[in-house]
Amino acid sequence: MTDKINVCLACDDNYSKYAGVVIASILANADPQDRLNIYILDGGIKEENKQKIQSLKSIKDCEISFITIDESMFEEYKKIPTLQHISFATFYRLKLTTLLPDIHKIIYFDCDMAVVSSLQELFETDFETNYACGVRDIGRKLLRKNPNYVNAGMLFFNLDLMRKDNIESKFIEYIESGQRLRYADQDIINGAMLGRIKILDEEWNVQSSNFTNRSSYTNNPKIIHFIAKRKPWMWASFSYHRNIFFKYLQMTPWKLSPEELEHWTKDNQIASLIEYFKYRPLFLLRPRFYYAFYRTYIKDFLPNIFSVQEYNATHNIMKILGVKIKFAKRFCIKAMKNNMYHYYKQNNIDITTIPPATGQVRDIQLANLVLLKELDYVCKQNNLQYWLDGGTLLGAVRHKGFIPWDDDIDVAMLRQDYQKVIEAFRKSSRNPDIHADYVIKPANPAQCIIKVQHKKCPHLFVDIFPWDYYGKRLSLQEQLEKTLYLSSLCDELKNICNQKMSKAEVLRKISSYMQNKVLINRGTEDKGDYVWGLDFHHRWRNWFTHYEVLHPLKTIEFEGIEFPCLNNPDAFLSRLYGNYMAYPKKMGLGHNMYSKLSEDEAKIIKELIKDNQ
Repeated sequence: MTDKINVCLACDDNYSKYAGVVIASILANADPQDRLNIYILDGGIKEENKQKIQSLKSIKDCEISFITIDESMFEEYKKIPTLQHISFATFYRLKLTTLLPDIHKIIYFDCDMAVVSSLQELFETDFETNYACGVRDIGRKLLRKNPNYVNAGMLFFNLDLMRKDNIESKFIEYIESGQRLRYADQDIINGAMLGRIKILDEEWNVQSSNFTNRSSYTNNPKIIHFIAKRKPWMWASFSYHRNIFFKYLQMTPWKLSPEELEHWTKDNQIASLIEYFKYRPLFLLRPRFYYAFYRTYIKDFLPNIFSVQEYNATHNIMKILGVKIKFAKRFCIKAMKNNMYHYYKQNNIDITTIPPATGQVRDIQLANLVLLKELDYVCKQNNLQYWLDGGTLLGAVRHKGFIPWDDDIDVAMLRQDYQKVIEAFRKSSRNPDIHADYVIKPANPAQCIIKVQHKKCPHLFVDIFPWDYYGKRLSLQEQLEKTLYLSSLCDELKNICNQKMSKAEVLRKISSYMQNKVLINRGTEDKGDYVWGLDFHHRWRNWFTHYEVLHPLKTIEFEGIEFPCLNNPDAFLSRLYGNYMAYPKKMGLGHNMYSKLSEDEAKIIKELIKDNQ
């Protein structure tokens, strides 16, 4: 089990709503295994608003504690001027070592932020010998004086070291030194901790001040900080990320009505553009304005009319007025025509006698086999069950190994074990580069399954498909009808989910559909059917499997090794493929048959194969 992630905010009652938005964003984007302690330095929050903040635990279970502030502790800071839009509560963080005496490290957030990623990676950052970790401020004047001057909106504090060196007294010493404090506590932190703040990538504090600010367009932002005087909750704020604030506001008890939301987003977008013309008219003469205008107002609209995007190494997707058409790349069409396996098919040669793959395809197969062996080891160490599924099971039965023209590995797990496998890998994997995690399919954000992957070679992976206990035995006709219904739910999810949603949000949406639309009325029959989860939109006619087809598990040979297998693979494969011993109508391409491997990736693959021979 991972350590609890400690998070801190400071606010008075006026900012309690905005603190709620920050907390909602943290909880919405936490990974399922994340455990969170949230501490709020309370500068006078009303009981009603405290209850609203506590209600956010419905998004994800966590601990929320309010630390009552005695402002007599801050007499030294009361004469320090602050900017008009900054509350005195900003100084509370300077007493964290006293206010939270039992906490070793903590992530601090201002209340004008939104978190769009799990905080686990940040919380595991090594402080080395530093008091804190932060992101450089975007102010050029500030950086000229101190190249490592950080923005204090997000800071990861090493409270143990701060206590050891009595950092609170250093803050007071810095104030008494007579330094100009234009940015109040931010200047104090940077001055007193000079040379002892570790610099993080800017994605951990994207400082979004206006839509021509370069920081706004940081790739893959993990934390958004609305640093401008005009916050998203103010009319005509022109932040590129404004709608992210409203997304998480709608998860709180302060959410807007549909009419209010329309007013504060779409109507406000027009008003913000007009105000920006007034604010910086000379930007009309600069190319960066038009780049920002395109990114903010046009970019997301154009792809809905027409676009062509890469789907994977072998296929592209054309999108015309929302309709998607997948087509093979030209070189792949030629390669498929020249595929040697077509010769065997045309001459009706026994499919079980086809030789295994060669070259890069075989290398990837054998490297993926290493990942499967690691999954097998981790599951045995943690008493988790899995079995070969789909094309991998077919390959085991028909070829005693990989299907010659395929290169990936499919396995399945029951939901109760599936939800434990990520943590099991963290605890038991023998290779630190082989891990398990949820992966969203870019072409369909509603698909999110766990993959066993290699951190340094994305071409290697094992897909894990979750099975759920349906609890009722269905006839074949009932199974087929129910499968059509499940497929329609997947289509609904596809329309609801988008690429801006976090993994945690997608998983919650899938879980909600499984519980409320699929399984909530399930029966409790002994030895009922199993069904594939909505996590992946399978294209099979029938998603259901009878209990006795799965149980009890047995083993099957795959590439010379015994792996877990369903009790009746013939019944399962016949349901999926019909006559699975015959040549398929289409002999497609493996996921990475024609991928361009870097030298490092090719070396990693060769080393994995060599080390596991």
